[in-house]
Amino acid sequence: MNKLWTIGSLLQWTQEYFAQKGVDTPRLDAEILLAHVLQKERIYLYAHYDQPMNPPELAAYREMVKKRAGRLSVAHILGTKAFMGLDFQVTTDVLVPRPETEMLVETMLDAAKSQPPASILDIGTGSGAIILSLLHYLPEAAGTGVDISPKALAVARQNGEALGLADRVTWVESDVCAALPEQRFDWIVSNPPYLTRDDMERLQPEVRYDPPQALFGGDDGLDAYRRIAEQSQAFLRPGGCCAVEIGAGQTEDVVRIFTDTGAYGHEKTVTDYGGIERVILFIRKGQM
Repeated sequence: MNKLWTIGSLLQWTQEYFAQKGVDTPRLDAEILLAHVLQKERIYLYAHYDQPMNPPELAAYREMVKKRAGRLSVAHILGTKAFMGLDFQVTTDVLVPRPETEMLVETMLDAAKSQPPASILDIGTGSGAIILSLLHYLPEAAGTGVDISPKALAVARQNGEALGLADRVTWVESDVCAALPEQRFDWIVSNPPYLTRDDMERLQPEVRYDPPQALFGGDDGLDAYRRIAEQSQAFLRPGGCCAVEIGAGQTEDVVRIFTDTGAYGHEKTVTDYGGIERVILFIRKGQM
């Protein structure tokens, strides 16, 4: 990159370079990274194609391009990921929030129209994206996020503070509900690890930077659901909602795991915009 580079020529070169490296969205990623370096919105790039880049800008961009070509995700490079209209800090200690997980949050926000919760438990909270998004949009609710990883909880805690929600959320280091203090919640939500052993062997390079414990759900991908179904019963009030995200083709198995406990009734299954069954909502049986 020794010649005079303009925004336009740099984007074109980077797009072609990323495509050669197998990046799925080469143009978009090039634009996001360059806009970050220039501290501008992406729309700025289109109106300033002929603007020359200075050496410090080129140096900063070059480092980001190297990382993305090595298949580190844009979210990990920038250290942030947008989710439900909010910005979350992410590191390699947490699963980068996926767009499909927004369906889980949206399903519960829809449920809140008829049954607003006072308390919410998020099992395997990671970055805190799910519980913090719910608390942001449900200002009367309080929540608890549990995770087995203290490093993940440190990220979640930072996100809670950045979003001004620290006084409404509690973080607990726990393997599912094992170390959770005895209490009852109105809602339980979770995006547990659900990839099978075969899935893990076919991961995209970017996903390999996510923590394996947030991805691998055992040989059949269902281990976490079995444990959540068994352990969560004591922490959800009768009539309360339990919602879990699932992987493609797991609906029948997950419904059976929860309903076979005798504690849960299957309320509904929600399909995402790609036509994949993505969220299952259960209701805790028993007298309210």
